[in-house]
Amino acid sequence: MSRWIIRPAAESDTQAAARLCVQVNPLRESGESGSVGFWERFFLGALHSEDAALIVAEARSQIVGFAYAEIEHSSDDCVKGPYASFDLLGVDPLWRKKGIARALIDAVEDWSRSKGMSVIQLAVAEDNRRGLELYESLGYRTVMRKMQKEF
Repeated sequence: MSRWIIRPAAESDTQAAARLCVQVNPLRESGESGSVGFWERFFLGALHSEDAALIVAEARSQIVGFAYAEIEHSSDDCVKGPYASFDLLGVDPLWRKKGIARALIDAVEDWSRSKGMSVIQLAVAEDNRRGLELYESLGYRTVMRKMQKEF
């Protein structure tokens, strides 16, 4: 038996998931979207939406991972809507390499299929080699590259 479980989040999980989101997602560090309060409110809203899922990994009565996805009803550059958008994934550094990320991804994919989706999209930073390797090992493929230039 594993030392952790994957389950849908409850309202009591949103603060811990928000803390973990800020801790493990470096792009979430600045401004309002870098605050635990912002993500706690965001996750609370997600729990009350039919088109969103917040899934958590729990170990020893602590939230050690989370995943967030939502249904997009409009089309984008790569796919005609509706489709599932897998927006956030995080695992506590002390709990990595235990299969938690894969289990969270499986849960998001199951949720997406239960909503009738046949496509799931995500974005991953070009320099996130571990993330790229994980997603590619699970069958994800690059369909578009987004570029930017800073001044």
